[in-house]
Amino acid sequence: MALITDPDDLADSTADDGSQEVYINTAAKTIKLVQVGNLSTDGVTLKCLYSFLKEEWKDDPNSKNLAAYPFPITPITDESFEFIEGWDFDSDSSRYLIRTAGWTVKNTSGNTTQKWAGVIGLGSIESNDQLYYQQSSGGSSVNVQLTGQINQAVQILRDDDGDGNYSEGSDYDRRSYFSLFCREYNQLYGKSSLTDIGVTTMDSIAYRFPISTGSDLKISGDDTAVGSAPYTSIVVRYFDQPFTRDIDSTTDRNFGIVVDVGTHSGVDGSCSSGGTTFTTSEGGIITSGNPYSGGTLTIHEGANAGTYTISGNPTATAVTISGATFASTLSNQSFTLQRGTPIVATAEEIYTKIQYLLRQNSDIDSTDQTVTGKTADALLRFVGDTLVCGTSTVGVPNNPNGGGSGVVIEGFKTVDTNRIQFYDNLGTSRTFPFVASLLLNFGDNLRLDASSKYWVYFTYTHQATNTGFAITSASGQTATLTSSTTNLSQILDNEEFYISGFATTANNGLYRATANGSSGSVAVEKADTGDSNFVNESAGESVTIQFNPFGSASAILVDDNTSVDITDDVSSQSSVTVTFNYDGNVQGGRTAGTDAAITAVGIGLSTGQYVKATGTISRSTANSISLVAPLERNYANS
Repeated sequence: MALITDPDDLADSTADDGSQEVYINTAAKTIKLVQVGNLSTDGVTLKCLYSFLKEEWKDDPNSKNLAAYPFPITPITDESFEFIEGWDFDSDSSRYLIRTAGWTVKNTSGNTTQKWAGVIGLGSIESNDQLYYQQSSGGSSVNVQLTGQINQAVQILRDDDGDGNYSEGSDYDRRSYFSLFCREYNQLYGKSSLTDIGVTTMDSIAYRFPISTGSDLKISGDDTAVGSAPYTSIVVRYFDQPFTRDIDSTTDRNFGIVVDVGTHSGVDGSCSSGGTTFTTSEGGIITSGNPYSGGTLTIHEGANAGTYTISGNPTATAVTISGATFASTLSNQSFTLQRGTPIVATAEEIYTKIQYLLRQNSDIDSTDQTVTGKTADALLRFVGDTLVCGTSTVGVPNNPNGGGSGVVIEGFKTVDTNRIQFYDNLGTSRTFPFVASLLLNFGDNLRLDASSKYWVYFTYTHQATNTGFAITSASGQTATLTSSTTNLSQILDNEEFYISGFATTANNGLYRATANGSSGSVAVEKADTGDSNFVNESAGESVTIQFNPFGSASAILVDDNTSVDITDDVSSQSSVTVTFNYDGNVQGGRTAGTDAAITAVGIGLSTGQYVKATGTISRSTANSISLVAPLERNYANS
């Protein structure tokens, strides 16, 4: 059937027998709608019902003497009406069949006892989607009567005695808050509120809310999968005070909502100066299986900021550290515990778990407070492949516990660092310094060699090229290097560096400082015994100086994103992926945020000869370098 808009499709029954679409009860002053005949769940417009009642009052086909009774309805607009003189619908079953209108109910004294608003959804909604709404902040959710897009009346005011006091008995006033939701598995979530349609206070009219859904391509598992690893270790915490940590710089940023991926974060950490015990009064640290044994405690702020090794098994409220003591007595410190074996979850898996939680009609907050999932604001969204946490609007998502609306994730995969964006409590976007990835490929001769190892060095950490370099005081293998443009005080005694570009070939090569440099000069000697002697040479040539060069005593191993040297056993692997803090690494004077020239080295014993390869780590996650060693034919150790 279809929505009834023509009064000729309605008829009034002589008795309350359900035989016709309408029953006018003059004794009770009620209008009853019955799903029979032409009337289905598609409903009827209130304008159509009003027109039908006018015809009934005029023609009185059932001889009810209708003209002797006050007419039930006064029209305000096509979508707004008033039931007057004590007339009303007989029940909610009838009211929920009204479409595209709101109405007010007034008693015989002319006082308002009810207000109903027509709620109409605009947008693409699947026919089996169950929409629901919320009429007060933190209030319970109510399902829309039918599945699919909404066109339904919702009661927004109740005042049984019409005295204007809405706080007595069952009375209420819900005109100032309304949120409409559509959250289904594997779909983008839809939500629309009064602010989205520019309304502050609702009235007995029809409102149109934009709300749509669509396929969510970033969901990585169904509701059954969410009951297993890694999803079961992903939780969300709505804090009652800011969670403070640095993201984009050493400046602390505040967040109110934390998604923990196997980690345990808090805002109430306490410790004493010189002590080794860290406590949280809220507790909640998982002790089953002792997952944090051998893990780390990171204090994000204050004089105790840093990462500490956890000793033994934490209790629900306390952690003991080893190898250090705390510098200061402090409380209310933001902290995160990481497991001995971290949980590994992709950005998509994190998003999937949070979307699951936001469909639950239960408490999803892993603090000691309560937040109901299905009426909580969305926390995460994907823009392309970037996971965006929070919004630029202060206060959105709402954190009913008061710690702020910023959203941050702890414990995510390092390789996802570049595609996660956080909004803090000020609504400001924050991202971690870019983490580049380097894929190291190993040829079979290294892969099959049980003793093979690899290292990654800077080819040089930084360099300078200009025409201000000169050689003075040349005396055999010693001389003074001067520069009118490059500050040479960065060179320390015994440090080695590489020079090229002098017109005199003997002045090029590997140098070693014999004293600390000054701003304009440094005493040097040839680092390679047997090199030609220095020759005095004036400035003018384009000369390049490379600091901490590979092949020298000053060569520096590249650190990964966790400040650990990139070197390890090949261990039969065909490749490994390592990370690099592209925006933050300043080893050996490197300029952060610039490409890094690297030299990778590999060597085995039985099958892999020594091999090296050069490359560049750029601002990318697709950097690669290959170590293909010649087959070893001569090594012997019996």
